[in-house]
Amino acid sequence: MSDRLVPRRDLAGIFSALVTPFAADGALALDLVPALVNRQLAQGIAGFYVGGSTGEAFLQSLDERAAFLRAVAKAAAGRCRLIAHVGAVATADCLALGRAAVEAGYDAISAIPPFYYDFSRDEAKAHYRTLGAELPLPLIVYNFGGRVGRLTSEDLLELLDEPRVIGVKHTSQDLHLLERFKRHRPEAVIYNGYDEMCLAGLAMGADGAIGTTYNFMGDLFVRLAAAVAAGRLTEARALQVTANRVIDVLIEVGVFPGTKAMLALMGFDAGTCRPPFRAVTDADRAKLATCVDLLRATAAG
Repeated sequence: MSDRLVPRRDLAGIFSALVTPFAADGALALDLVPALVNRQLAQGIAGFYVGGSTGEAFLQSLDERAAFLRAVAKAAAGRCRLIAHVGAVATADCLALGRAAVEAGYDAISAIPPFYYDFSRDEAKAHYRTLGAELPLPLIVYNFGGRVGRLTSEDLLELLDEPRVIGVKHTSQDLHLLERFKRHRPEAVIYNGYDEMCLAGLAMGADGAIGTTYNFMGDLFVRLAAAVAAGRLTEARALQVTANRVIDVLIEVGVFPGTKAMLALMGFDAGTCRPPFRAVTDADRAKLATCVDLLRATAAG
């Protein structure tokens, strides 16, 4: 019998890289989590990737991160799939967050490679193996090579052979490598990471996607994925073009502050990003308001 771990349920689909709501004083606004979760589930997404970059994880304490993992799981109440991002510099911190995810009932954990220090490739791989060995949840490697880590494509393929590693969150423009992941392990769950390349990632074999902008236009990407699955590529490309027009403005404004501002303009105030992220200006909001109009017209059409 194979010792390879099998997830307890299907983890494919469109996942929102969930924002973390903050109160006016900068504290966690856990009281807003149920409404935030319900709002996004109404868009038809498959689940949430909780505690990642979009959630401003590295601007929070470990206690705050664990509290948010618990709050999201409680609000979701088994209605969707949940992936906990437990990445940190220290392996011990990842394990602590992983144990919180286990207790809260998450379906899988994910982790960015340990960063800041110039860790060797062997050290990074050993880090992942420790997470797999000590936490009883499926593990999704986070490949964000443009930002952190020294793992090569061969290292990532090697990690995919680990029995507790079930997939990769692939935030990279290298779609050839995404295809190699699927060819190497067809049963692995591979997520496209760049929202502006969702169509291309799905076309190259991704099982789903995890994205920041799915917080406020997850319904568009659910439609896009359905169009790809049905072979309606002209429709899918039109949806991707619409999304990219919004993403162009977000990049100009600042993706994470802009995402929270978009949510506020669409009726859900999740607060602002913690410093050193900059504050969104009135001029920024005016640009983002045109994006709201575009998305509403697209949804109506």
